[in-house]
Amino acid sequence: MSYLAKSILLLLICGFAVGVSADPQDKVDPDLAAELVDQGLIVSLDQLLAMHAILTGNRMLDLELEQSDEEFTYEIEVLHADGHVSEYEFDAVTGELLQETFGE
Repeated sequence: MSYLAKSILLLLICGFAVGVSADPQDKVDPDLAAELVDQGLIVSLDQLLAMHAILTGNRMLDLELEQSDEEFTYEIEVLHADGHVSEYEFDAVTGELLQETFGE
């Protein structure tokens, strides 16, 4: 497992531990997340990073995998080189960018 993948996995686990902003019932626990990736039901973080260069060229601040009904989404907060923060929401099944929110 690459250093980047290990770092992201650690962020994912820490995000679950501190319970950042989402309803705790919506968060997917790390064991289930790993099982979903192993079964091919969601894309791995490595695959998501390979699909979206915006995630690898900047600093990742927060990462969450959430479930709403039967839909899984990755929510990723990124600090850009110019100092602004953006939040991205991706479909965890396809890796498609669903929403991009720009902050200051």
